[in-house]
Amino acid sequence: MDRTSGRLEPLDWEWDSEAEIPAEVSSMLLEADAMLQRYWDQWHRKPIEQYVACDFRDVWRALSSVTEQKLATGNTFLEWGCGFGVVTALASYLGWEAVGIEAEPFLVEQAMGFLRKTKMKAEIVCGNFLPRGAERLAGHQANHASLFHQVPSAYEHIDLQCDDFALVFAYPWPGEHRYLQEVFREYAGDQALLLMFLGPYEIELFRKHKS
Repeated sequence: MDRTSGRLEPLDWEWDSEAEIPAEVSSMLLEADAMLQRYWDQWHRKPIEQYVACDFRDVWRALSSVTEQKLATGNTFLEWGCGFGVVTALASYLGWEAVGIEAEPFLVEQAMGFLRKTKMKAEIVCGNFLPRGAERLAGHQANHASLFHQVPSAYEHIDLQCDDFALVFAYPWPGEHRYLQEVFREYAGDQALLLMFLGPYEIELFRKHKS
């Protein structure tokens, strides 16, 4: 992959944190709530230390705003670390050609099941969402959670690279958001968008500029 290092521009954009959610989406999110509750009730059977869910309703509102405002230059969506596949499913519902990458095989299986149950068309890939060589951007910060996934890069399995996606979504661990921004700045395509959930009501959007 040809890297297109550039700069990131924080976008001054608007999304309504109290916007009404369509009934069909609300139903999907209730199904997601139930799925996660079943998992947490039996967490001791399959403990995954690195899984924490974002606020799916906030993400829906932000993602639908990006879609409605036509801020992206294309229609391809990628989720870095898709977990149970809920955000990838939401992107599919909004009409994106959606792909979710997840390193944990159990979560990949669960995400595929969620897509089948909600009848959303998207691709879930088991592997590392970091492009090959991205580890070097961490410098001395070798404790980032995303660096612990000792699995091959997923991009070769989907015949696409990071710079093929118009919009990337990420929910970084505390202290990791700068690193993921650097990865995006280095590997994303020109004019691509990075949507980051950082906490309740805290969602940031960046655009990559090649020069």
